[in-house]
Amino acid sequence: MSFFDIFKKKNDPVPSTQPTAAKKENAPTMSNEEKYGKAWLLIVGQKQKDLGLQMMRELDKAGFVEGSIALSMFCENQAERKALVKKAADAGNPEGLWEYCGFLPHSYIPNPNNAADALWEKYCLEAAEKGSVDAMNEMGNVFNRRGNFAESMYWYAMANANDHPQGKMGMVGIARKWAQNGCPREFVKGSPKFDAARHKVAIAYLELNSDNELSSSPDDIIRLVLDGVPIAGYFAGDLFESIGNDEMAYKMYNALAFENDAHALKCYADMLFTGKGTQKDPQNAIRMYLQAAEAGDRTAMFIAGELTKASNKNMAAFWYGVSHSRGYEHSLQRMVQLA
Repeated sequence: MSFFDIFKKKNDPVPSTQPTAAKKENAPTMSNEEKYGKAWLLIVGQKQKDLGLQMMRELDKAGFVEGSIALSMFCENQAERKALVKKAADAGNPEGLWEYCGFLPHSYIPNPNNAADALWEKYCLEAAEKGSVDAMNEMGNVFNRRGNFAESMYWYAMANANDHPQGKMGMVGIARKWAQNGCPREFVKGSPKFDAARHKVAIAYLELNSDNELSSSPDDIIRLVLDGVPIAGYFAGDLFESIGNDEMAYKMYNALAFENDAHALKCYADMLFTGKGTQKDPQNAIRMYLQAAEAGDRTAMFIAGELTKASNKNMAAFWYGVSHSRGYEHSLQRMVQLA
């Protein structure tokens, strides 16, 4: 089935064929996810913090990367902490990649021709592309300082969509520069890696957020979706929500959810849960929230904790723990309450 065929259908995304972590709750022995959750509950409960940290060390030794990230939060020894986040970074963990950036020297405006700057940017960009919200916002800062405003708007918009507190401020700042200068399209400088789809959608965001009329036709954005450009589908959904066209936003998220895009799955679940742009379907929304959590959306991870805390305390703590490691502000409080 093509991406175009998927878009035309109103069927729900096919659930992940991978067994969900929540399904492991009836296993005779605890999964690594449940051990991780239990370790967090011991740590935040304070009375058995040492035992919880020991469990995290065992998970780290077993190669469970989330254990390495959690353990790094409690390391006072910087060399040990660096080794833990490097291990997570090497495994492709988005927060490991982002945290490792903190150990790499770089310039305020990274120079791609400088070896140290290039290495830092490599890790930061990979972290952003794999879902680190802090890295998304930082890439917005980097491209803003370079004057690459389309790329900057793209990353600020990504950060804002994932609830980073500075994402919207960055978007507004770029839009003001756009509006005040009345700039031609040449104002937006894209790097060779910045593809045409991202460029077109970023232009639409610039115009929309600077209170100009949206000259980029929504049909052009939809055409990119039908051509199989996932990033266009994600932004199209957010774009249509911004202008109050919930039905089209639902269709965009529906199409992109088939690609297992974490944030699109979460947005799709939101619309199913609230009935925006479609009929309410709470049960299917729950299924989509869990799938979004498994795909890496930190808000969906928190919601997965809420959904599982009544049936599996350790599994709920796993979801709260991983969302906490990704900077979701309410997760630690929930773990304390659960402990």
